[in-house]
Amino acid sequence: MPSATIKLFLVHGDAKRLRTAELSNWTGKAVAGPRSELDGVLARDEASKSGVYFLSGIDSESGKPAVYVGEAESAVGRRSRNLKPSNFAVQQPERATRARAADRGR
Repeated sequence: MPSATIKLFLVHGDAKRLRTAELSNWTGKAVAGPRSELDGVLARDEASKSGVYFLSGIDSESGKPAVYVGEAESAVGRRSRNLKPSNFAVQQPERATRARAADRGR
């Protein structure tokens, strides 16, 4: 596997808050943060593009950690849903389309 560089940006200077990541040999960008930072993530340019998103939290029935993986033309468009998980992350390939985002998950 070729080497790569991961570039992290701590938006508020705190690794537990809103942060972004870029991989040197990948055209996308990852944005992550706690549920309390959802408005900050959705205000970013990346949230208006096609991508894959992950919502993590505790399953209300089993009490165990759970992750929901979804894809969307725009994460902002998903804002109307009731997002219950406590943390979330969005990964967005630069030139992704909804079809390409869905295909990457297979």
